[in-house]
This record gives sequence, structure tokens and C-alpha cells, in this order.
Amino acid sequence: MSENKVGFARIMRKISLIAFRADARRIGLAWLSVSMLSACSAIETNAPAQQNLPVSEPVASVQSKLPAVKLTADQVYRVLAAESLYLRGETASAAQVYIDLAQRYSDAGLAQRAYDLSASSGNAQLLGQASQLNTELNPNRIESWQVQVVLALRANNVEKAWQAWRSFYEQGLAKGNSEKSLYMATATLVQDDLSIDTLIAFSARIAQEQPSPYAEFVQVMFLASANRLSDAYNRLTKALERYVDQPELAQMLASLSMRLADGRGVDWLVGYVQRHPEDLVVGEQLGRLYVTLQQLPLAKAQFARLLEQNPRLNSVSMSLALIELELGNAAVAEKLLLPLVDDRRLSDMARYYLGQAYYFQQQNDAAVAQWKQVVQGNYRLDALVWRVQLLSKQKRFAEAQALISAFESANDEEYVRWVQAHVKLLVMQKKAKLALPLLDKAIFSYPQVVELWQERANIKYELSDGAGFEQDMREALSLAPENADVLNALGFYLADQGRSLPEARQLLEKADRLSPNKHYILDSLGWLAYQEGQYDQALALLDKAYAIKADAEILRHRLAVLLAMKQTDKAKSLAKQEAKQFSDDVALTKFLNQMSLMP
Repeated sequence: MSENKVGFARIMRKISLIAFRADARRIGLAWLSVSMLSACSAIETNAPAQQNLPVSEPVASVQSKLPAVKLTADQVYRVLAAESLYLRGETASAAQVYIDLAQRYSDAGLAQRAYDLSASSGNAQLLGQASQLNTELNPNRIESWQVQVVLALRANNVEKAWQAWRSFYEQGLAKGNSEKSLYMATATLVQDDLSIDTLIAFSARIAQEQPSPYAEFVQVMFLASANRLSDAYNRLTKALERYVDQPELAQMLASLSMRLADGRGVDWLVGYVQRHPEDLVVGEQLGRLYVTLQQLPLAKAQFARLLEQNPRLNSVSMSLALIELELGNAAVAEKLLLPLVDDRRLSDMARYYLGQAYYFQQQNDAAVAQWKQVVQGNYRLDALVWRVQLLSKQKRFAEAQALISAFESANDEEYVRWVQAHVKLLVMQKKAKLALPLLDKAIFSYPQVVELWQERANIKYELSDGAGFEQDMREALSLAPENADVLNALGFYLADQGRSLPEARQLLEKADRLSPNKHYILDSLGWLAYQEGQYDQALALLDKAYAIKADAEILRHRLAVLLAMKQTDKAKSLAKQEAKQFSDDVALTKFLNQMSLMP
């Protein structure tokens, strides 16, 4: 169950954040970047969102004039009454009045006002009536067609959704919206209350009736949203054969390849980047893909090429600096980071990692000077944690405690991270027991935060409270049944205890499916096979895990399996060859002494 200390996931998270923030051209080019469809999001909400529609005309404001239509005195009274209801906050009642009037007089102005108020009301039934009425009386108002698409999809009526979408698309083009913007708006239809299977069937209908690279984009995006990654990949590669080197599809392939994390798509992307060096988006994505695949030398080379061609790409400089840090080249990282402290977008991040570069070069004062300047944003707590760790390493625990105690969280997420940092400090001081009240309080306030349950479970494990560990980890699992780390932790614990081995296998195999080729999950599976007496299988899994990441716990497990197989000489040879690099690992040293394997 050894944890990954190399930091590939951390690098990937940071590099992804850089790439997302660095270039506004990415907006709308991948499914995580498209803006939300306002008319859809207005359904069953408490506020209208039509003002931000990227592909439609602005809706009438609440201060808009009443529709200019010839009405009787009684009808004028009803309109005024409706507006009075609206001003009192009774929006649904006001909308119903306008719907009745618009239906009776077939008036476009009344229909539009009915639609606007219905969207504001958060009443899905009213919005359905009003949007249907508005599409009949105002067929050029495409936001009504958008709502009709959503309502049809919600009813799992693909044919009706397709008909409404075709009208939405045609009206959008007529109003001067680009084909791309209309498809990107369609891509935002992934919502919790819509069946993903219906969306996939809907996108397939669009691609069949109206073939285009953007239709393929939407189809692949919906497949990926359903975690049908292989299907999405196969569909996308076929689309790229038809729409050769289409940029949005190339960017989609890069994103999908990062999710697959098994090497698929790399060769095609390498060729594309060679053919289109001007496509900086895909070039940078290829570098991040190499990081995902833990191929840091290739990532370094890719980012270096991009930087050579475009020296002003600060996001690439930052990505390259992170890789240099991970490879142990702190001095090189320092040179890359120094110019970035003047970039307002990257300043905090640059100073945070510049502090690390100084720290790794044993320039502690310079490191602290950088960290002290990170006083806002996402990195201020990270910088504080490094200062606390440095003080702890120097045995200046009182100063470290005072520093972390004085920190004031700006939001809930930061508070949770602060709790985790505080717990870590207490563990470093060998005061793990004092962490329990802190975690109890945090869990009481934030019972849905999985990480807090994991932290408390680990503290209980540290305190030899196995039952408490299992109880908290099962609570974490109930909150996050697809969390590979939780599955792995509970599965390893059961395997290590030698009980409930069938359940342990179920948990660990699911963890491996969700997060393949992780050294710590393979280690857990290997240890489970050892407990089951499957020594050959155990050794194969542990060897594979150790090849991915040399780790003291995995080495200890490999040695235990070799001894169980009565391969003592091989165990001694392995210990002699590998154990020296883990001389400070107490558990391994104790095991080597007990088994007479100490080199």
C-alpha cells in the first residue's frame, strides 16, 4: 500500500492548471472548456441565465417595456397584474398569465415575455409550455429551441430532440453564429438529469444526419463522459481518418489519451505535431501526455522544443521547470522560474516552486524568502506547509506550530487542506493522538469530505486502532465508491490482516481497473496473492510494481515472497542489491534483521 512519492500526479495537476489558465484560445476546444449553455442551465433553477447565451440574442430584461399589442381594458389589467406579481417575487404566477394571453392572442411579444418569466421562475413545466409557445410565435429566437432540445432529451425522446436541434442549428446559422459555436453549445448538454445513453444516441443521430468534424467532436465527448473511453477513442481515430488533421479533433485526442493513460494516441499526436508545429495547443498537450505516462525525459524534450520556437510561452517555461525539479535539476529549474515571478498570472506559482528549487539546493533562507511572498491564491497554503516542514526538520516545532495555528482559511477547501497539513505536523512531532480531536471537529463540519475520513483512518492505523481504521475507511468508501485510493487502502488492510480475502480481491481489482499500473495498487494485489498462497503470481505483481517505483515496502514484500518460496539465496542477493537505498526505513531494517537478510 506504499504511496507514490515521485509526484507525477502532482506535476500533472499543476501543468494542467497552467495550460488551462495560460491561453484563452483553449476555451471551447475541449469538453472541459466549453461554456455552459445558459438556456439549458436555467431549467429548474432560481435565476435566469439567458443574458450570457453565447449563441443567441439577449433576452428581454426585467425592465423591458410591456409588449406593444392592442388589448382590452381587462387584458391590460391582467398584464399589469402579472407585472405586479413579478415585482412581488411571484414569477411563476406572472409567467402563467402571459402564457394564457400569448396563447389567446398568438402574440409574439407576449410569448417572449412569457418565456423570459418562465425561465426566471425555475418552473420546468412552465418553461416547457412557454418555450414551445415561443418556438411557434418567435421561431427566430433560438434560445427557445435550445430549451426544447433539453426537454426532449429529458423525456428520452431522441427524435423530438433532433428535430428541435435542427431548428436551433438552422436559426443559429441564419443569425450569423458559427457552426463551431453551435456545436460547442450542444456539447454542454451533459447534465446530471439527462441520460448519457440518450445523449449518445442523440449525438449519433446528429453525426448521421449532418456529418461534420464538430458532430464527431460532440459524439466522442458524450462517449467519454460516459467513461466509454475505448469507444470514444475508436470513434475519434476513425473521424481523424475522414477529417485529416482537424485541430479540434486533434486536441480531443490529446485530452482523451491523457484519460486513457495507456499510450494510445501518442504516435498519431507526435506525427501531427511534426506536421503542424504551429499548433501550440496540441504541442503543449503532448508534453502533458508524456507526463501522464511518466515519460519525463520525452516531456522535457517536447516542452524544450516548444520553448525554443516560442520563448514567450511562460506556461511552457513553468511546465519545463516543474519537470526539471522532478528530475532533480533544481539549478536549471531556478533559471526557468526567475523570469516568471514578474508574470502576474504565474507569480505565486513561480515563487512557490522557486522556493523549492532553492530548498533542494540547500539555500533555505532564499527558499523561505520566496515562500513568504506567496500570500494569496492557491499556493499560499502550499508555501506555508513547506515553511512548516522546514521548521519541523530543524526541530523548531514551536515555531512551526505557531505558524500553522495563525493561518486563517479563506474557504472550505483551504480549511480541509489546512487540517491535513496540521495533522501532518502533529504526526511529525509524534503527537498523532492530538490529531484526532482536530479531525473529529472537521468531520463534524464537513462529513461529506472523503479526505477527512481517510486522514482520520490513517491516524487510527498509526495508533494501532485497526477497527477504527476500517470503520472510517468504509465510511470513505460509501462516500466515494469509485475512489481508487480508498479501495486500495481498505483492500490492502483486509489482505494484510489475512481475512475477508475475497472482498479484498474485489476491492483491489476494482482499484486497479480505475487506476491501472499504479505501483502501490500492484503492491497491494501482490501482497494479497501472497496471503492467498499464490506466490508466483505475487512475485510477478510485486516485481512489476517495483519496476514502476522502487519503494521500501514493495522490496520488503518481494523479500517475504522469496522467503516463502524458500529462495533464500535469491532473497539475500536482492537485499544486498537494493536495501542500501532505503537505509533509513525502520520497517525494512527491522525485517532484514529478523530474517537475517541484512547486507
